Amino acid sequence: MANKSKIELNDNQKKAIMHENGPLLVVAGAGTGKTRVITERIRHLILDKNVKPHEILALTFTEKAAGEMLERIGDVMPLGYEEPWVYTFHSFADRILKSEGIEIGLDPSYKILSGPEQWLLLRKGLFKMQMNYFRPLGNPTKFISDALKFISRLQDENISPDNLREYVENSKDNFETGDEIQRWQELAHIYETYTKIKIEKSRLDFGDLITWTIKLFNDRPAILKKYQKQFRHVLVDEFQDTNYAQYILIKMLCPAFLGERSLVAVGDDSQSIYKFRGAAVSNILEFMRDYPDSEMVTLLQNYRSSQEILDPAYRLIQNNNPDTLESKLGISKKITSEANIQGESPEIIRTETLEEEVEFVVSKILEILAKEPGYTYKDFAILARANNHLDAFLLGLRQKGIPYQLVGNRGLYDRDEIRDIIALLKTVLNPNDPISLYRTLNISTLKIPYTDVAAILAKSRIGKEDLWETIKKSKSDSLQFFYQRILDFQKNITKSTPVEFVFSAVNSINYISQFTEEETIENQLAIENLDLFLNIVKKFEIDFHQEHREYPTLLDFVDYLELIIEAGDNPAQAEIKDIDTINLLTAHSAKGLEFPVVFLVNLVSDRFPTRNRKDAIMIPDRLIKETLPSGDEHIQEERRLFYVGMTRAKKYLYMTYGKDYGGKREKTPSGFLQEIGLDTKDPGKIKPDGETNTLFGINSGFRDSAIIKINGTLPESLSFSAVDNYTTCPLQYKYKYVLKLPTLPSHALSFGTTIHDTLRDFHTKLMFNKEVSLDDLLYAYENNWQPLGYMNEEHRKMRFENGKELLERYHSKHKNDSIKHIALEKRFSLNLGGIQFKGRIDRIDEYSDGVEIIDYKTGATKTQKEVDKDTQLALYDIAAREALKLNPKLLSLYFLEEGVKISTTHTPEELTQAKRTVIQVVERLKKGDYEATPGMHCTWCDYKDICPFVYKG
Repeated sequence: MANKSKIELNDNQKKAIMHENGPLLVVAGAGTGKTRVITERIRHLILDKNVKPHEILALTFTEKAAGEMLERIGDVMPLGYEEPWVYTFHSFADRILKSEGIEIGLDPSYKILSGPEQWLLLRKGLFKMQMNYFRPLGNPTKFISDALKFISRLQDENISPDNLREYVENSKDNFETGDEIQRWQELAHIYETYTKIKIEKSRLDFGDLITWTIKLFNDRPAILKKYQKQFRHVLVDEFQDTNYAQYILIKMLCPAFLGERSLVAVGDDSQSIYKFRGAAVSNILEFMRDYPDSEMVTLLQNYRSSQEILDPAYRLIQNNNPDTLESKLGISKKITSEANIQGESPEIIRTETLEEEVEFVVSKILEILAKEPGYTYKDFAILARANNHLDAFLLGLRQKGIPYQLVGNRGLYDRDEIRDIIALLKTVLNPNDPISLYRTLNISTLKIPYTDVAAILAKSRIGKEDLWETIKKSKSDSLQFFYQRILDFQKNITKSTPVEFVFSAVNSINYISQFTEEETIENQLAIENLDLFLNIVKKFEIDFHQEHREYPTLLDFVDYLELIIEAGDNPAQAEIKDIDTINLLTAHSAKGLEFPVVFLVNLVSDRFPTRNRKDAIMIPDRLIKETLPSGDEHIQEERRLFYVGMTRAKKYLYMTYGKDYGGKREKTPSGFLQEIGLDTKDPGKIKPDGETNTLFGINSGFRDSAIIKINGTLPESLSFSAVDNYTTCPLQYKYKYVLKLPTLPSHALSFGTTIHDTLRDFHTKLMFNKEVSLDDLLYAYENNWQPLGYMNEEHRKMRFENGKELLERYHSKHKNDSIKHIALEKRFSLNLGGIQFKGRIDRIDEYSDGVEIIDYKTGATKTQKEVDKDTQLALYDIAAREALKLNPKLLSLYFLEEGVKISTTHTPEELTQAKRTVIQVVERLKKGDYEATPGMHCTWCDYKDICPFVYKG
């Protein structure tokens, strides 16, 4: 594998990478290689400076960014390495609190609330609170979302319920009316009560993760000192997007005088675009004040865009002065292109209508495809300020048969396949719901002729009776079959869990199988969206059982679904990576991405920039701890977002707007277009002679390419489960990991996960010399119990009791263990065959002459011979030696049912063979080899009902 560290770096990149000790601010402009600087610095610290990976902490803003950073680190590291701590702020805080939170009274088995779950939690406690203004009886839930946003902003500022209460009590004389005093007292009460409910239910929200970690470090200085000592080198990516509380966390881990430690903060104030999430651009502006001995490196060489694109982008962002690093620090951030691209001047295009704007974009895509032979669909991106601004462009691409994909967008519940399933569930529960019933009648796989549907609709109207009653009386064979099918579904409601019912109902009408007939983008997206929906049902079942200690019904789930949709929940749709499609996304979603051709669309006032919609409940200025800008904060944020959109483009950049988007008034162009300093063009003047002026008149010649085969690409990483699946049957692997066909949950997997999580909690406490009673262990077991996949209620109950007995025996045997655990659920990564092989070791125990690697098993006990040949253990042996730099003296499978631990060791030849197993799988995956290998294993395969090669012997 080529060592990327040998690719030429510029002087300032080298300076940042080689920085020794102390604080360093890296001002990294768009496209200047900041991620490479971070990954190369980590490589340099580990390989050149002999820093241990666990002594490095890298914090970033999104899970996606953290994953990509780990992937890039893997690319520049040798064969095996222990992963450094690369996390988002929230996942880092979660890891700390899971390990140490018990020291301040936190239940280590706490669950993290999603946004909709926060809404539901506050809704349930609404009438237990003493308030009037924020709970209007005519619409009691009116202010829930506003209150939660207010609380989240307080957490961003590290303002506790006590802090808010103190502010209210001390400010009574400053409030203008008694009503204002009452409102602030109610807000303080809501914050206090909401916090109390979360603690009682062992729940934390994302803001809590940061504020509780700050509290932990404040209340337990020894724990803070431990992590200060551990993390000799801290790196913070996207520093401009941190909020005030996150910056407090950084300053606690890295005090101003670092000695032989280092803090490297990488960011760009010009790309701070998450104020709505609490990001404080003032953090990066004040870094040099907080760390007076800090050095600074400015990265000004851009490796993405042409100079023709960078210059107008720079002119735009200059309008944020004086609230910029350039003004405050007296530096230059004018970026120079090193991309070796012969660019074209960006164009501002004005059209008369939205339809003409869409027409221009589609025709320009086809024009560039024709003149740039190396370009494909994935080289194009259409960026808008909001999701709904993309709808017309989506339609225009669809009409021309051009493949497209919405990237990073919400809207799962708006997808046709999900709306179909929700309608079906509602119809089964209440056939008298005419809207859901009508949609269900039109589900294609039910094959009800439209003439039959139209006839009963007319009959229902004429007879003034319910549609369901009309269907019942219908003589149509298709409608009678439908009627009976719904009755059959209703009989199964009480016999199935929500997951089982959804899976059974969807398969009984062949709903999923219709999407397997041809491997197209739309079909693959539909399959993956259905899988996402099924995962929502699974999570609901688990959470419901943990809270109520009983199992939910289908009605419970549908009620829950309606409530979270009311709360504003609409999760992200599925995305297919590495597929050749036009990319449609918001400017926010485009952060960190790049495309040869970018269209910024709908650039009119009130769209981009948006109107300044202030929060319904504002934090008083006296409580805001970040330094506020002197200019218009909203316009500055929108300008930075526009700058981000412009700097995604490598060669071509088109900025478009129409005069007419509907409505009475003509739209005015975005003020940012004037700041860019380019002339506006009429699309009619730049079209080739003879080209028609309607979207439908464009002769693309690309219509057939909308149907693109999904051939499967090499995955980013492999687990042992994936390797095992492939070696069992490559087609099974394809169904599971490439097509991602939904399957019913497995009771064996549910039980295994429950036991693993419970033993993790048990041994975590033992690691910190905490006494763990049997009651404590069984309490953790109940909290971790996953109820999915069991045959029936009796099966669940028997397995639950079986688990209790297993844990009672385990507790009796291990409650007084003096063996030192050095790691629990230890992650590792190995580069095998050019791909990252990743895993997690359940437990590592330390002895004087080496370590023991332990993997828990809840299945049948194996023989010594089988354990000796276990490929998973051999791969863990390799990982321990090469990635974790440990010396395993034993590798053990602990069979928990019988309480038997069977150990083994490996010869060099056995380790080589284990590596070869993974590498052979990788080589076959590269060739797209998914040939079925039928056999007895087909009996328990999840896909036996759809596989054409299933073994029938």
